[in-house]
Amino acid sequence: MSFVLLFIIGLGTGLSGAMIPGPLFLFTVSESLKKDATVGLRIAVGHIMIEALFVVMIFLGFKSMLTSQGFMHLISGLGGVALIGMGIILLYGAAQMSLQVEKGVEFDYGAVIGGAFFSIISPGFLIWWSTIGLSVVLKSLLFGLLGLATVALGHWMADIGWHWFVSYYIHKKMDYMDDRLYRNIVRLLAFGLVAAGVYFCYSFII
Repeated sequence: MSFVLLFIIGLGTGLSGAMIPGPLFLFTVSESLKKDATVGLRIAVGHIMIEALFVVMIFLGFKSMLTSQGFMHLISGLGGVALIGMGIILLYGAAQMSLQVEKGVEFDYGAVIGGAFFSIISPGFLIWWSTIGLSVVLKSLLFGLLGLATVALGHWMADIGWHWFVSYYIHKKMDYMDDRLYRNIVRLLAFGLVAAGVYFCYSFII
C-alpha cells in the first residue's frame, strides 16, 4: 500500500463520516447562520482535537499488539466488513439526506468547544472509531508514524474542507450545491468505502 493510497483512504473515510447529517453537522449549519463563513474551520479544529485524542489512545493502548500479524490480520477483516457495511448504509440512506435544516442549536461555549462536544455526543462517533477508525489507524502504523501521519492528514483535511465548505455555503447562501449533488457525492463516497472495505477483507484472506 503506497502513501498516496493511505492518504486517499484517510480522505475518503474522513469525508464519508463528516458528510453524514448528525449533531455536529447541525451545529455547523446553526453557527454558520449566526456567525461567519469561516466558523466551520473552528468547528473542525474542535472535532480534530477529539479525534487526535482517539488516535493517541489507540496508538498507546495497542502499541504492544502492533507486532502481532494475527491481530493485524483480524483487524483488517473486521475493518473491511465495517467499511463495506458503512458504505451500504450510506448508499441506502443517501436518498433521504438533505442540506436543509429547520432548527438551530443553542450552544454558547464557542465553535471549537462545540466542535469537540458535538463530536462526542454524535451516536456514530464512538462506533466509527471502535471499528473503522481502529482498523485504519492500525493498518497505517504498519508503515510507521509516517503512515499514521499520512492517513491523519487525509482524514483531517476532509474534516476541515467539509465543515469549512458547509459554513461558507450556508453563510453566503450560495446555490452551487443542492441536495441532489450532495446525495450523489455521498453515493460516490459510499462506493469508495465499499472498495476500501473489499481491499481490507482481501488483506485478511491472503
